[in-house]
Amino acid sequence: MKKRRIGYLAVSKASWITPKIQKIAERTYESLKTLPEEILFHGVTTTEAEAIARAEEFRAAGVDAVVMHFVTFPVGAIIPAVAQRLDVPFLLVGNTEVPGAGKMWEQNSFCGLNMAAHGMNRLRKLYSWTMTEPENTADALRAPLAAVRAMRSLAELRIGLAGGRVPGFYTSNFDELQLRREFGVTVEVFDLVEVVKTAEALTESEVEAAATVVRKSAARINAVSGDELKLAARMYGAFRKIAEKYNLSTFAARCWPELPDFFGIAPCAVLGMLSDTGYITSCEGDVTGAVTMKLLEFLAGGGLPFFVDLIRCDAKTNTGVVWHCGAAPAGLSRCFAETELRLHMRVDGGDKKGVTNDFALKPGRVTLAKLDTDADGKLRMLIAPGTALDTEPFIRGNPLEIKFDGEVPELVDAIMRKGFEHHYAVIHADVKAALVQFCEWMNIEVVAVG
Repeated sequence: MKKRRIGYLAVSKASWITPKIQKIAERTYESLKTLPEEILFHGVTTTEAEAIARAEEFRAAGVDAVVMHFVTFPVGAIIPAVAQRLDVPFLLVGNTEVPGAGKMWEQNSFCGLNMAAHGMNRLRKLYSWTMTEPENTADALRAPLAAVRAMRSLAELRIGLAGGRVPGFYTSNFDELQLRREFGVTVEVFDLVEVVKTAEALTESEVEAAATVVRKSAARINAVSGDELKLAARMYGAFRKIAEKYNLSTFAARCWPELPDFFGIAPCAVLGMLSDTGYITSCEGDVTGAVTMKLLEFLAGGGLPFFVDLIRCDAKTNTGVVWHCGAAPAGLSRCFAETELRLHMRVDGGDKKGVTNDFALKPGRVTLAKLDTDADGKLRMLIAPGTALDTEPFIRGNPLEIKFDGEVPELVDAIMRKGFEHHYAVIHADVKAALVQFCEWMNIEVVAVG
């Protein structure tokens, strides 16, 4: 992920600066430097002229956001002077305080924060706010900074749609220009014939390199023939070549019905291999599913998202089971020794053609989410955090049982009453706060349960 730049603007009235106030700014800067972003700081800003100069410096440096810290109550003109010159999110920071020597209220930081929130709101700027101690600033800003990273990264995202959506899955329909307009996402559409032709044209060395990935993707092979493994290698190699051709980092693949027939195998395990090697891939031509997967990855700062159906909900245990048919990346397995390349349980009546990678997914904190649109085309986001349990491989494919933070009946009711799509994305991280911030800034309706 590209390293982002953040401008740190510590503001104060000149007459209020003391060594103690100066130290607060320095302690805050030290905290910010622990973040993965590059932090630009040029000292405490006290006048409108200085603020304008800082804003111009930040703009020239291409900052992705500005941390505006009210070390004390500031000169009021600083706020609009900076805001009007920078079209980036502003992360407003105030400090908790107690009276100083002589009962002096030395910072009046909250009041400055309040004034800034009013100004940002009236100027229609994207902003967040937090009250924290200087040493805790980085932790307090992790959620909004994750949202900033996601916004910038989505604007650079190029998704390859292989073959369109699968038959009858209206849930995989999407508005390509809406994604471009709202997020900057580019979708490159190519035909499945290109996958076949590219696979046929691979050199022997390219096939062998892909075969190495296939061999390392599972601990065991069950009934899958050598010829099918070679086809899996060619399919994987083809997608990698196509990614290079169109400068893609992500795929949404029409995985049935054609590929098992004219390529000779179901692509499920190959899609998992692509995700495992840096090309996050959704099934059944679901582009908004792929966008959701990448969004969760960006918010988490890495990790492997998984494309799922929600197949069971149990109000008594407050759990649900998410699953897909063998396309999970092996990096998510609860135990690599359980991973097994198998024949697909459904294609051609079941156990006739490979290749799936069957295993249960690992436990841990998770967030389930899905970006889609309501009946009027307005964007919305379902969010349901929880804890993934240690799940036995009790069904074929890739199951994962989740104990949700919110009430399962409420989650099911939200899904059904609002008519959400039946595909979701799951990531092993709790990114609810960052996702809510992202949605607020992007004018996406939040439907959060838990």
